[in-house]
Amino acid sequence: MELRGSLARDEADLYSDIDLVWHVAAARFGPACDELAHTLGSIDRIESLRWDPEVDDLRRRLVFVRFAEDPLFWRVYLEIQAEGDSMLRSPQPVDQPWSQTHSALMGAVAAIKALLRDDPAAAAGLVSRGFEKIHIPVPGGTVPDQILALVETIYDADDAWALLAARVRDLHNEALADE
Repeated sequence: MELRGSLARDEADLYSDIDLVWHVAAARFGPACDELAHTLGSIDRIESLRWDPEVDDLRRRLVFVRFAEDPLFWRVYLEIQAEGDSMLRSPQPVDQPWSQTHSALMGAVAAIKALLRDDPAAAAGLVSRGFEKIHIPVPGGTVPDQILALVETIYDADDAWALLAARVRDLHNEALADE
């Protein structure tokens, strides 16, 4: 396992994601991917485990993980890479639809993070993409107001994501109280 990103460069702040690369022997690649939820679940309770549908590489997978007790900012980006020349064992196809609603909520978290890092342009872009994902025009107002509108829209419209939306709303209210 290799640490990457701001944590590896000793540049992390309170809002940094956790970027990891796991190098796995090619013969163990399939089983490692297939057993990932069980493996990570033995560390801590998983709230969300999503496979990136855009990774189109037989020797690589990207997974987004949130552990239940961790702050929303601490999402784990785990890249799994098959190494070596041994016979590659491919993982089972992931039968998991990619939720645009969940992605929009994670974009709201990233937008809050961008504001806390004093990057309003990045925050505005993230909020705009969040609204695109749920097919709703971006309302007027400040970026913090738009983030809250995005989260409230999802909370009101999608019971499947209401609990996560409530957590993001609470994060917004706590983190951006002075905005």
